[in-house]
Amino acid sequence: MSLYIPLMSDRAIAAAYWKNHEWKKYAVDVSAGPHKRPTYAQTWYARSRTPEGAIACIKREAPGIPTKARFVARLAGPQELGCVPTPIANHGGRA
Repeated sequence: MSLYIPLMSDRAIAAAYWKNHEWKKYAVDVSAGPHKRPTYAQTWYARSRTPEGAIACIKREAPGIPTKARFVARLAGPQELGCVPTPIANHGGRA
C-alpha cells in the first residue's frame, strides 16, 4: 500500500487553482497502524468547502476504514486528478 505523494509544484498549482472556488476537491489520506509501516493506507477524494468537511465526509461515507485511523486532508492537484497537458494547436494557418 502506498499513498500518492504530490510534488511541491503540484501542491502550489492546486492552491492557486482552488483559491477562488467555494467548493474544493480534497484528497484525504487515511492511514492506520504504525507511522513507518501502516497496515492501512488509502487516499480518498471528497468535495467540500473545508478540509475538516472533507474528512467528515470520508469518515461518514467510506467503507472499511479502521476505527483508529489518521486523516490528513489536502487540496487535490491536477496531476493527481488525472489532468494531462494538451498539445498547443497552431491556429495561425502556418504549418
